[in-house]
Amino acid sequence: MSEEHEHEPRPGRRRFLSQATSGGLGVLLVGVTGCRDEAPSAAPAPASAPPTPAEPAPAPAEPAGLPGKDLTALVLHGTTPPTLETRRELFGTSVITATPRIFVRQNVPLPPASFLAEPESWSVSFRGVRSPRELTLAELRGLGLVTVATVLQCSGNGRRFFEHGPSGTPWGVGAVACALWSGVPLRAVVEHLGGAAPGARFLTATGGEPIPDGVERDDVVVERSIPIEKALDDTLLAWELNGEPLSLVHGGPLRLVVPGYYGVNQVKFVKQLALTDTPTTAKIHATGYRLRPIGEASAPAQPSMWEMGPKSFITTPTARTPRAAGVVTVHGVAFGGMDAVRRVEWSTDGVRWRDAALVGPDLGRYAFRVFQFTVEAAAGALTLFSRVTNASGRVQPELRLENDSGYGNDSWRDMGVVVPICEPGDAACLRPPEESGGRQRRTTPVQLSEAGQRGRAIFRERAQPTCVTCHALAEAEATGAVGPNLDELGPTLEQVRAAVTNGVGAMPAFTQRLSAQEIEDVAAYVFEATH
Repeated sequence: MSEEHEHEPRPGRRRFLSQATSGGLGVLLVGVTGCRDEAPSAAPAPASAPPTPAEPAPAPAEPAGLPGKDLTALVLHGTTPPTLETRRELFGTSVITATPRIFVRQNVPLPPASFLAEPESWSVSFRGVRSPRELTLAELRGLGLVTVATVLQCSGNGRRFFEHGPSGTPWGVGAVACALWSGVPLRAVVEHLGGAAPGARFLTATGGEPIPDGVERDDVVVERSIPIEKALDDTLLAWELNGEPLSLVHGGPLRLVVPGYYGVNQVKFVKQLALTDTPTTAKIHATGYRLRPIGEASAPAQPSMWEMGPKSFITTPTARTPRAAGVVTVHGVAFGGMDAVRRVEWSTDGVRWRDAALVGPDLGRYAFRVFQFTVEAAAGALTLFSRVTNASGRVQPELRLENDSGYGNDSWRDMGVVVPICEPGDAACLRPPEESGGRQRRTTPVQLSEAGQRGRAIFRERAQPTCVTCHALAEAEATGAVGPNLDELGPTLEQVRAAVTNGVGAMPAFTQRLSAQEIEDVAAYVFEATH
């Protein structure tokens, strides 16, 4: 909803990328560069409720490499790499997200536990400064200290709501957290090394994850570039999360923290920082994480996922936490993206809006603000929406920005909830619904069509790099761990076709390596082998 007509309903439920590139996107991403789980089917606008895709069940057992995580509070999307989402109703009512409940997102497999064996000896190479050298974590500790409360959010948070079924993890609202990060300001380190070399325009950060054999470095390395102005403003090298040393799953012993930017820029296990005149050519930056129209391949000219926009969502109650008729107390969280939260409003119809109360401490421009309000509710279904306005006057949009990869969903309509309101004393109604069983693994032998058989050969041998290098797929006897486990993901034909054709995340497009028919064959094979 536009600021000029913020109290008028808008038809439809989507914004399109072409609209944004004509002006609106410049507000979302200055400079251009990690579910509708509670709602039943939508009613007509303007009071429509969000649609409700099924949500996976909680993780049944602890995946490897995730000690200390509260798996009852997390939705398990995948184990290779580990991918877990915070349940909406279990964010709590604190500004800070408890570390065991912070979502988990890895672009490549977790590195070995030996990364944390001697944290003080961890070294980072600094280039593009007047006195290039390596500094250990112990040396970095002596250059300054700052603690920042800031939101960490995956670029694909809210992907589940996109109707075209984009490839990637089907995040609901829970790929986001607010945490306290402690470390040294990058500006202090650069000053210690004599300042930036002439001509520097970007900070390029490189993660230390091992590169698997048989894969080109630029295809899988986690390496991102951000504008140098942001890097030298309030970016930090963090060694502590919520008062404890960084765990491996959150990037320990050292990670980059870029307040207000999407999580993909906040490189874990950071091993090199370079001030450069051009951005990195690594796929995850050059063509990955780009806002592109649906059906188009990634390209460096498309906007990259840098700055976040304002966003809010209700955390309780939800469809899994019914309430009795009467006065219902509602809680939620809001953040302003690059600016502080100024105001949060709530609505039951998306037309009439009332102010919510901001509660708890204000921990700064980049942090969550917790909000609260009460509503008188009769038995039935209660639809609730929230929207935030930040300090610069930017209002959380009603509609998502349609794009191929399902990035940057800040839509207040998508984030809404529908809560069951029960007659007083109706104990059965007040019981939370049974959890869904999640995606079931195939237990019967795979019967491949002729297209599927051709696609199997391409998947195993002919695509370069071969699909088995990166992806796990039991039928293909593939155990690659760079990309998502396809048995767990169970993609649709359309998702496989789009991913192979256009690329997704760090995965490049294969249109220069495979014919249109070969892409169709691969899509047929992956679908048949996983369903």
